[in-house]
Amino acid sequence: MPELITVCWADGKPYQAIYGTQGEMEIFNPIEPRVYSTMDALLREVKSRFPSNFIHLGMDEVYDKCWLSNPTIRQWMTDHSINSSVGLHTFYADRILNITRNIDVTPIVWQDVWDEKVELPPGTIIQVWKDSSDQDVFGSWAAYLNQAANEGYNVILSSPWYINYISYGKYDTNASVMNLEFFKYYEVEPLRGFTGSDAAKKRILGGEACLWGEFVDGTNILARLWPKASAVAERLWSAASVNKSEDAQFRLDVHRCRLLRRGIPAQPILNGYCGNYEVVFVLICVTVLTSGDIEFLAVRLPLKGQPSPPNAVWPHPQQMTVSDDLLYIRPHGLKIDSNIRSCDIIAKAIQRYEPIFFPPKFAMNSPPPNANNILQSLTLNVPGNSQCEQYIQQNSNESYTLNISRQIATVEATTVWGLLRGLETFSQLIYIDQQNYVRSL
Repeated sequence: MPELITVCWADGKPYQAIYGTQGEMEIFNPIEPRVYSTMDALLREVKSRFPSNFIHLGMDEVYDKCWLSNPTIRQWMTDHSINSSVGLHTFYADRILNITRNIDVTPIVWQDVWDEKVELPPGTIIQVWKDSSDQDVFGSWAAYLNQAANEGYNVILSSPWYINYISYGKYDTNASVMNLEFFKYYEVEPLRGFTGSDAAKKRILGGEACLWGEFVDGTNILARLWPKASAVAERLWSAASVNKSEDAQFRLDVHRCRLLRRGIPAQPILNGYCGNYEVVFVLICVTVLTSGDIEFLAVRLPLKGQPSPPNAVWPHPQQMTVSDDLLYIRPHGLKIDSNIRSCDIIAKAIQRYEPIFFPPKFAMNSPPPNANNILQSLTLNVPGNSQCEQYIQQNSNESYTLNISRQIATVEATTVWGLLRGLETFSQLIYIDQQNYVRSL
C-alpha cells in the first residue's frame, strides 16, 4: 500500500532518492489516517491467528530524513507545535500503542520509544539494545536495565548479544579463552551490578540473542547463529555460578559437534575438527574407467564417536551429578512412556528424539549376553492434574529433574515444557561406542 508510505523530497521535487540519505519513499506516513486503520486491522488479525498475547512493535532507529524532507509533513508539524522528528515519532507511537490497549495485547518495543518519553501502557515490555560500547552517545546497557526495571517496566536484554558481529583472535584479558566471540557472549551477567529492589529484579524477564540480516541469508544463517546462540542460552538458563569460560569453551565445542550430528551446520569455535565427538565420514576414492577417462567416486562411511565428557551437557543444568557407570541400551528397545502421552507435544517429542537416540545410519548391537546394567525404560512424568499446555507462557515452569538408574530413567517436571528440557538432557548422555553398543552415562 504505497499510499501509506512517506514520499521523500529533494531539490524541491517529490519521489527523489538521495543515495545514502533517503529513498524515493520510506517509512509510514504518521499523518496519514489510513496508516492507523490499517495497523488496527493488522494487529487484530495477528492477535486472532497467533496464540501469544505479546506483539513486538519495533519502533527503533527511525530514520527521519524522509519525514523532514516532506513539505506536507513539515507544515503539519508546525500546525501541531511539533518541533522535531522525535515529537513526530512520539505522535505515531502513542497512536499505535493505543491500538494495543484497545485489543488487549501486551506490546514489546525497542527502548527508543521509552527513551523518547512516550507514555507506555502498563505491562509494556522494553527491549534494551543500546550500549556505550557501540557509540559514545549511548549509556551502558546495565544502566538502561536498572533504570527501566526500577521505573516499573518489564525488560528484555539484547545489548550484549548481537551475534551478527564478527571478531577474531584471543581475548586480551583472558589468554586461556581461545574464541573472543564466545567469551564476550558467555561472560555477560545481566544482574551483575543491578541496584534495584527484588521486585524490580523480577521485571527483568530474560534476554534475546539478535542476528541481523544485512550479511545473512539462507546460505549462512545457521552457521552464523550456532553455536554462538548456545552461549547465550546457557547464560540465561544455567546457574550464575556456571560462568568459567575456560571450562565452558571445550564443553561448547562438544555441543557444536553434537549440533553437526543432528544436521545443523554450526561453525567451529576452536581450532581443529570435532574429532571423536563428531560423526565423521571417511572418503574412500574408487577409480573407475569409462570411455578411457578416470573418474573418482567418493564413498562416505560413517564412523561412531566417543562419549562426550559427563559434564558436557549444554546448557548446563542447575545441578548435576554423574557416576562412572555406563549403561547399555537395546537398539530401539528403550521403552519411552509418559503419564500424559496423549499430549501431542510429548508424543511428537518422543517421535522426534527416537532417531537421535538410535541413529538410522548406524548398525547397533544388542548388549552382551552377560550385561546386567541395561537401561530398560524412560518415563516422563508431570503431576496428575497438569494440563497439556499448547503454548508456552511467560510464567511457564521449565525446570525438571532427570534420574538415571541401572534399569530405569525418569524425568519429573511440573509442565510439558520441563519434560522437553529433560528429554534433551537425556539425549545428550547417549552415544554409540566403537563396538556398536548403545550406551548411556
